Amino acid sequence: MLGRAALWVALALGLSIMWGRYGAATATTLLTIISGGAALAQLVTALRWRSRQDASSTSEQLDRASEALAWEVRTQWEAEAGRRLLDEADGLPLRWEAKNGSATGDLAELVTSYADAPRRLVVIGDPGSGKTGLCMLLTLELLRRPSPSRAPVLLQISSWNPSDDFHAWLIRSILEFYPFLGNEARYGATAVRDLLAQHRILPVLDGLDEMAEDRRTAALQTIGLDRRSGEPLVLTSRTAEFEATGIVRDALVVRLLPLTADIAAEYLLDVAPTTKLDRWDPVLAQLTEDDGGPVAEALRTPLMLYLARTAYADPSTTPAELLELPDARQVEEHLLDAFAVQVFAYRPPSALATASRPSRHWDPAKAERWLAALARMTEGDIAWWRLYRAVPKAVFIGTGMLVGGGACTLLGWLMFGLFGRPGFGALLGLAVGLTGGLALGLVPTEAPRRFVPRMLRRSELTRDLGFGLIGAVVGGLVVGILYGGGFGIAIGLVFGIAFGVVRRFTEPTEPREAVTPASVMRSDRFAVLYAAGLGGLVGALVGAFMGGVVGAATRGLVVPIDNPVLVGLLGAAVGALLGAFGLALIVQSTSASGRSTTTRVWLALWGVTPLRLMTFLDDARRLGVLRQVGPYYQFRHALLRDRLARRR
Repeated sequence: MLGRAALWVALALGLSIMWGRYGAATATTLLTIISGGAALAQLVTALRWRSRQDASSTSEQLDRASEALAWEVRTQWEAEAGRRLLDEADGLPLRWEAKNGSATGDLAELVTSYADAPRRLVVIGDPGSGKTGLCMLLTLELLRRPSPSRAPVLLQISSWNPSDDFHAWLIRSILEFYPFLGNEARYGATAVRDLLAQHRILPVLDGLDEMAEDRRTAALQTIGLDRRSGEPLVLTSRTAEFEATGIVRDALVVRLLPLTADIAAEYLLDVAPTTKLDRWDPVLAQLTEDDGGPVAEALRTPLMLYLARTAYADPSTTPAELLELPDARQVEEHLLDAFAVQVFAYRPPSALATASRPSRHWDPAKAERWLAALARMTEGDIAWWRLYRAVPKAVFIGTGMLVGGGACTLLGWLMFGLFGRPGFGALLGLAVGLTGGLALGLVPTEAPRRFVPRMLRRSELTRDLGFGLIGAVVGGLVVGILYGGGFGIAIGLVFGIAFGVVRRFTEPTEPREAVTPASVMRSDRFAVLYAAGLGGLVGALVGAFMGGVVGAATRGLVVPIDNPVLVGLLGAAVGALLGAFGLALIVQSTSASGRSTTTRVWLALWGVTPLRLMTFLDDARRLGVLRQVGPYYQFRHALLRDRLARRR
């Protein structure tokens, strides 16, 4: 609302200047043209939007979407599996039993049987018992089969409000994690909806236990009573939380069994460094002699075994200190506290960027503090383009006004200096920069984008028109002051159209390579560069026309130029500078990557996160603190995230 108001203030300012300098007729003509263009764009968008309401994706488009989704999911989880098998205890002989006691077996048997005949499956177990590991194995097994019939998609059900439609949330979440499926030109307008309806997507829903009890109960009732209850899905939950809330109709419920003390002791003996191996003797002795003790009770899950292995990987540490803790809960909390610090302290950086080594050294205490801040700021998914929410709005407004005011002042001084009016140009540039910076600072942050042609979306019309309005006012104002109202109106329209349509050339990232947080940021930055290039091209053409063809660019020059070629080149250079800079400033100011830069600097100044945030997040992933799911980072386990969030 404030952003729109600022845009209209800018329009009113421009019209007032045009009115005072060229009269009411010129200003009225400009307003009429802008209003007509806005109405025409609204009409075209409404008609195109209405024409797509009943259009469904074709079978060919759905096949392409299914193949692209399967490729992306498999690439994502194979990479994650490689990292987990290097670090964690996923290879332990975990076993399961049906909740009614009718069957039991190991994970390989469960994965194979489910892949042969998918149905509704609920996996319950204690925290850290291997539920996510099972989901990973199941995902890979389904996708490694010839011509997989469905693509498993892991989603955090804790982000769903059961008062919202379940399938609408599924569609929205899948598009959020795999935004390339929103490419309507390639996959049609209803790809995700149709793939779900045809059972070609298998929802794997994790994090049920992270919901509040009332929402958890409502979620299970909604899923269990859904009219499409025959649709296969996988749901994971902690045992106590699931049993306290209800059942899922027509579902096989299996419980992951805890590890025995003998298996835990054997694992620690196998993975412990051979240097000073006797450090583990007291712990191993208690595991084998007292399988009901605090340490044995705590080390009954793959997660805690992994934390113990990592926390005491350094030969100078003393695992026997675990025996001094009075109960299993304190053992678990001790391992969680030691993990984040120890993993950054013990593993040195590697220039080869290996899967389990960081790219640079991070101070362990600072790393723990940064991770704790991220745990408090986020709700499961760490999305670099959403961290701006932790920054006051005034910071973006101030940054926009500072950068816009300074840059436009310099640009105005240079451009009007060619005509002997540098002081006026600087003042005009300052006014335009401050007004534009204020308006852009109030505009909501864009989602990450890439640069390709795409169709018009009704929901984005207002912002597109706003971009065009800024281009029309600024371009028309500058040219009108220099060359007259007629030229100002014509050139303002050209720049307005160019600034407005540049957003028509961006869309969600396509998975030509695996979608990662870094690749999404690169695509967004390239979109800004392409926008600047388009603005420069339009500006160069306009400037060349004004100078070389019309000859208007020679009016008032400090140094007269008679050669039309030189005049055209000068006009092209000035137009390219104005167009490229103007469009780059607008797009960068509201882009995800642009706001992310301001966010990183602000949070680093306050010590909340490091300045090289993306490098830190990727190194935390390498070290096993975080995992990567598409364009998001997530904490490896909810227990770790919750424990870090409580630290100050």
